[in-house]
Amino acid sequence: MSDSLNVIALISGGKDSLFSILHCLEQGHKLVALANLYPKPCEGRGIEKRRPSTPDGTTDSEGEDLNSFMYQTVGHSVIPLYAECLGIPLYRRQIAGSAVQTGRYYDASNLGSTPDETEDLLPLLREVKRTHPEANAISSGAIFSTYQRTRLESVAVRLGLTPLAYLWQYPALPPPLGRGESVTGLLDDMAAAGCDARIIKIASGGIKESLLWSNVADPRTQLRLVRGLQPFFPEREFWLRGAVVGEGGEYETLAINGPVGLWKRRIEIPEEQMSAYSGQGGVSYLRLANPRTVENGPDTVPSGTSLRVPGTFDPQFQAVLAEMQSQQTQTMNGVSEVDELRTNADAKRHRQDITVHLRKLQCLCSNGLALSNITSEVTNLTAGFGTAAMQMKQICHDLKSSLDTISSSGGLSNPPTPSNIVFTMLLLKDMSNFGAVNSVYASLFRTGEPNPPARVTVACSLPDDVEVSLSVILDLGPRDARRGLHVQSRSYWAPANIGPYSQAICVPLDVKQDPALNVHDSDLVEMAHMAGQIPLVPQTMQLPATDFLEQAALSLQHLWRVGQEREVDIWPWGIAFLESTETASVRAELCSRVWQQAHNVPGARPQDVLDGEESDEGPDAWDLQYNRAKTYEAPTATPLQTGRHLHPLPNAAVFLQDNPNIGASVTPPFIAAEVISLPRSAPVEWWSMGITNLPKRPASRPRVSVARKDHAWGSLHKVTLSASSEPTTEGYVVHLVTITLREEAISAGSIDGDSRIRDDLLAFVSVDRGPFKQEAPSAEVVHGTAFVSAPGWDHWSHLRRDGLFQTLVVVPCESVYGWSNPAVNNVGPWGPARENPSVPTTELKRADGEATASPTQRLAVAITMRIDG
Repeated sequence: MSDSLNVIALISGGKDSLFSILHCLEQGHKLVALANLYPKPCEGRGIEKRRPSTPDGTTDSEGEDLNSFMYQTVGHSVIPLYAECLGIPLYRRQIAGSAVQTGRYYDASNLGSTPDETEDLLPLLREVKRTHPEANAISSGAIFSTYQRTRLESVAVRLGLTPLAYLWQYPALPPPLGRGESVTGLLDDMAAAGCDARIIKIASGGIKESLLWSNVADPRTQLRLVRGLQPFFPEREFWLRGAVVGEGGEYETLAINGPVGLWKRRIEIPEEQMSAYSGQGGVSYLRLANPRTVENGPDTVPSGTSLRVPGTFDPQFQAVLAEMQSQQTQTMNGVSEVDELRTNADAKRHRQDITVHLRKLQCLCSNGLALSNITSEVTNLTAGFGTAAMQMKQICHDLKSSLDTISSSGGLSNPPTPSNIVFTMLLLKDMSNFGAVNSVYASLFRTGEPNPPARVTVACSLPDDVEVSLSVILDLGPRDARRGLHVQSRSYWAPANIGPYSQAICVPLDVKQDPALNVHDSDLVEMAHMAGQIPLVPQTMQLPATDFLEQAALSLQHLWRVGQEREVDIWPWGIAFLESTETASVRAELCSRVWQQAHNVPGARPQDVLDGEESDEGPDAWDLQYNRAKTYEAPTATPLQTGRHLHPLPNAAVFLQDNPNIGASVTPPFIAAEVISLPRSAPVEWWSMGITNLPKRPASRPRVSVARKDHAWGSLHKVTLSASSEPTTEGYVVHLVTITLREEAISAGSIDGDSRIRDDLLAFVSVDRGPFKQEAPSAEVVHGTAFVSAPGWDHWSHLRRDGLFQTLVVVPCESVYGWSNPAVNNVGPWGPARENPSVPTTELKRADGEATASPTQRLAVAITMRIDG
């Protein structure tokens, strides 16, 4: 359980904002106040000159709906009654502004002179805080609306309030105990909790006007909603789930009752005091007159005794854990207890002293800019807190100066600024300095600027006089061409990123895109720069009291969920940072298996709807597809697999071949980097890059291929993306390369010169593309990271002198482990996966004798790189 917060609940009267309060209480928080913004009177908005009358001649107080994207205003005259119903003080303020910033993201650093309606929250919440100085959090009912969530978060962070959005991504989360997968899962859980919310506005042609004042918790209402909306979302169950809960504005609700633990009284509005009206575009809504509250007695309290909370693990990771747990006592090459074997090996390990050297370098290419290993020489203070903060301040100054110099000398049409940064790697000597360094780091960016860069932070060995090192990647294209995901609210979905870093920043690969395109709807192929993920429990933001295996799976699921939200199709590699322990190789092995299993679990996809006519005696097509057999008690209902609503990751459809084993054959390379420590003393932090919106078969020819080549010194692995699969030199060709240098090979002297690795790499990325024998353009390193183990440091010191490697970010590691998939030789549009006979493999055996992937190997150096051309 997290520390208890004192919550201001921002309410609209709708089902979601009231249901969110129940989740705040479930998490141990205290509700101290309600807050609401309401529209100006009708006369002030020029909508009507008089208030309408109800059929019996009384006057209602509702007026017209504001139709705001930010606030629900229909039913606003009922809001004052919630103070009576919940026994909580209510604070209200009139909406003075309008929607000035209409984009998806809200930029509080560029407000202009015309007030935006979002800013009306500031005086309202300041008033609440003056009366309730103990208030330190605010809740909302955002589910999928980035527009609403980012605006509320902007205000909350400026006021020092922790944003809570426990319904964020709720329809995409695994079902709680007590129900199965359901398109109407959120509404089901509201019903189970005893909530009663009535539809008071309809703005979709798929919903009949007769559903006005229907209870959305009623299964019959839910069925009519799904049947009416499903034709608008064929093969788009995720979108349908959002529509069914009204997240796209399909309908709006008014909560009138709930569980007695929160609702002391309920709202009553006699039917004769309701009037149905129709507006433009087929919108219909109710005007409500003379609402009142009555005591909630034993006969009026809705049934419902407990609050359902989403499960921890998605089906994919439930399967990962089940498989991993079944392997705990299995053998590796006939030797039992792999964990014990690895532990014994680690117990004999002697830590090596290494001399680390970092060189600040920059790489300016046609698509971006990378500045690596920026450090400062500020050493005039006592080592520790002061020095780290002062060094970070100097690094920020030097970075800005470097960008100014590049702007003046590079001849760039759009001079780069910190706003162009899409990813950062922050290295600390001591993680205890993180707080001081982070506050200085935040000064790089304009206060209130949306979507700061994604970031990875670790503590590792640094040179004697260096407390902190920063590396950055910049996209030189327009900011509007990028998509960001910066969720600062606590939820059940993934850890909140409160502060100057986003979960993901997506950058389109095609730099020649039409500037008029809406990047959010254009399905552009993108590189998704991801933040590192540690195993925090999202709703509490605390580390779980579970074993390492579950924490490794949980943190990888966080990376997965962010990737799925951004529609990542494949990862080019997987990085697991591990805190330094005597059992690092054990943990590296476990992370390796989790990574493999996450790719090898068969994609859980529902069966197609059965053909044939509907029958009143059995489940209809909707029941079969959405697993609502419980409504019909039909013995012939077919249980279906779940997961159709989730974006498949990895997505085998980006490859041409119909290979049932495609998941195993394209499992990306894995690297485990043992460093000194991680944020929050976490045992593991997962990181990768993602590739989004790759063309799927059969609509277009895939443009991704995977290949691997082994050498005496180690192996090369690449994921190649091209603008077209036809033989042409037009458009982009991007190679995402993983290089692994085996520690054993270096010890045995198997590398005959550092130039050998460079030559092998250049030959690897310039080979012919399947049947298209074309001359490849020169290779251009865009960015990359080198994970250097203590035994590999001497070799890296020679390797980095080569131009291909000298601009890479360097992460000094205690040890490095990893592998690249031996099943891959060449996977692409021109042929199926083929075994690479040259790969020496050491198989792990399952209980049934079936071989699984190779275990990890000790590496001297592991490198991930993006090479264009």
